Amino acid sequence: MNKGQMIAVLGGARETLRAVEWLTRAGANGVVIWGTGTDPVRTPFRDAPMVSLAETDAILDASHSFDEVTRAIAVARAPGVPYAHVGRAPWVPGPGDLWTEVQTLTEAVAALPSGARVFAATGRGSLDVLAAHDGPVFLRQLTRHDLPMPLPNGQFIFGNAPFAVADEVGLLTDLKIDVVLARNIGGAGSFPKLAAARELGLPAVVLRPPARPDGPHLASYEDVQHWVQSL
Repeated sequence: MNKGQMIAVLGGARETLRAVEWLTRAGANGVVIWGTGTDPVRTPFRDAPMVSLAETDAILDASHSFDEVTRAIAVARAPGVPYAHVGRAPWVPGPGDLWTEVQTLTEAVAALPSGARVFAATGRGSLDVLAAHDGPVFLRQLTRHDLPMPLPNGQFIFGNAPFAVADEVGLLTDLKIDVVLARNIGGAGSFPKLAAARELGLPAVVLRPPARPDGPHLASYEDVQHWVQSL
């Protein structure tokens, strides 16, 4: 890698800071471009707007696994540049899990039983589609806010990860939940809601993570170091 090359990190997942740290250790220069709706954190790299991709020599994707928009814009603005991503492996259903796996949020809402009390962990951007469900929806939020709930039978449920399975069991029980709706984002911190559903014998509708652009998955500092050296 030439010292003058610039790597753009697409930020948004918890792995963003780790990705920047690995790049720094590997001697790389870079900027962080944060996905829409994400909360930036301080990193050794400076934050940059999407237009800076025009001068990018490589992209390391540490965006939220469901942030298809940021990835699509980045690839379109920097066609043909090397692309790789870091992130968590998706969850895999195990014994006792009653999952219905779907590809889109529209399919997920269609799979919900009519009138079911739904505990959803799909983000505020899912509210328009969730409006098609005819039962109560309890939408988890990781950041407390005072925004109005647009669904007539909806309620925001605030909480901070990582969650404990016992607490999730208690929450689902108190809310009299019939089905859990979740995005498959991987990682240990967000899985307890699905572990709680398993413990309670509740079904879950789980959105599969969207496909990423072609490129290697970097799971360690050594992977990042080798990728940087190959540029």
